[in-house]
Amino acid sequence: MTPESASNPWAAKARALDRYRWLLLRERHGLVGSALRFAREAIGDWWFGVRAQRRLAATIAAEPCDFLLLQSAPKVIKFQRKKLLMEGLRDRGHRLVETALQAPKTILRQRLLARPPHPVPTRYFGLAAHAEWLAAHHQPRILLNDRNGSLYAPFLRMALNARSALLVHLAHATTVEGSRRLGMNDYDYYFLFGQSSLEALQARELRFGESTAALVGSHMIDASYDMPPPAPEARTLLILGVGPDKEKEREYQQTYALLATWARRHPEYRVLVKRHPRSQAPFWRDAAGGSANIEVLPAECTLASALARASVVVNILSNAVIEAALAARPVLCVDIGGQEDIFQQRRFYGATITTEAEFEQRLLDIEADFAQALARSHAFAEFHLAWGVGGLQNTLASLESLLAHARLPDGVQCSTLTATSQTF
Repeated sequence: MTPESASNPWAAKARALDRYRWLLLRERHGLVGSALRFAREAIGDWWFGVRAQRRLAATIAAEPCDFLLLQSAPKVIKFQRKKLLMEGLRDRGHRLVETALQAPKTILRQRLLARPPHPVPTRYFGLAAHAEWLAAHHQPRILLNDRNGSLYAPFLRMALNARSALLVHLAHATTVEGSRRLGMNDYDYYFLFGQSSLEALQARELRFGESTAALVGSHMIDASYDMPPPAPEARTLLILGVGPDKEKEREYQQTYALLATWARRHPEYRVLVKRHPRSQAPFWRDAAGGSANIEVLPAECTLASALARASVVVNILSNAVIEAALAARPVLCVDIGGQEDIFQQRRFYGATITTEAEFEQRLLDIEADFAQALARSHAFAEFHLAWGVGGLQNTLASLESLLAHARLPDGVQCSTLTATSQTF
C-alpha cells in the first residue's frame, strides 16, 4: 500500500475502480467504443455525486442489527429467495434486517447519504455516501451482500471494517457463468456453492479486490432435496424452463419445440414443466393445452416438490440442474442452440442432445442402466455443491462463527481470491 493509499484509502479505491471499469469495457469494446461508454458512465456517476453532496442526511438514527441482508433491488425481496436463510438466522436468535439497494433518485429524495470519512472524487461520492449511510444507520455486525458486481461493495467494505464489521457476499447461484459482474471480488468473505464456482472465479482474467472464498455450500438447499432415487418405471420427465428473456430466442424456441414434439409422440410419458420464477411459460401453456401428458406446474410448486415427482430431469440452461443432480435424478441435457456449457454438463452427462432421435436413445440408455445414470448425477452434484443437502445448515454455522469472531467450521475449504494484476 502506498503512503497516499494509506492516508486516503477511499480515494485510492475510487481510482482503482476507474481502472477496473475501463478494463471491463475493453473486454467487449474497441478503444473508441470503450472511451465513449466510459465517459457516459462517468457523467452519470458525477451528476449523482454532485446531487448527493447537497442531500446529505442531517441526522442518522442508528438501528443496530446482527445481520443486514442487502438485496440487489426492492423487487427482489418479494421473490423470497433467501427465506430459508433468514428464517434460520432469526430462529437462532439473531436480529436480521432485510433491505435493498435503492435507485439513485430514491437515495437522493430520502437523503440516504452520509459524508464518507475521507474525501472521495465526485464521481464516486454518491456510492460512497450511501455505503456510509447504510453502515451508520443499520450498524450491522455482518452485512450479507446479494448483488453481483455492485460498485457499492468496495465502499461498504471500508465503511463496515471501520466499525469492526464484515462484508460477506452470498453467491445466489454457481459462479460459472461468464457475466462481467462476477469480476467484483472486494469482500471480506465470498460464500461459494462449491468447487466449480471457485475454479471459475480463479480462471477469470479480471478480478477487482481480494476476498476469502469459502466453500460453504448453497444456502438455498436443505434436507428437502435429500430424497430417494426415483423408480425408473415412473416415466415422468421434468423440464427445467429457461428465463423469460432466453425463451424468446429462436434457439430456445427450437429446443422447446423439440421437447414438445417428442412429448406428443410419447403419451406413455408424463412431462412436467417447472417454469423459471420470472416466466409465464407461454410456450408450454399452449403445448399443455394440446397434449394431455404435458403439465405446467403452478408457480407455488417448489423445485424440491417438482423433483420429487420426476424420474428424469431435462435441462437446457438452468442452475436448477445442480439441485436435480443432488436430489438423485438422472439428467438429460438438451440444447439446439449450442450454448456454452457453463455447468460442464458434457463432462458428466455426455454430449448435448440436439435431435429427437438422440433424445429418445439417451432416455432409453438411462432406463437400461439407471444406476449408472444416478452415479453421474452424484458426481455432478459433488463438483458443484459442497456439503450437499447440508448447505443451508453449514452456511448458518459459518455465519455464526464469523459473528463470534471465530474460525469457520471444520471442513469448510477457504482460499484467498486475489485481485488480478491489471486492477492494482
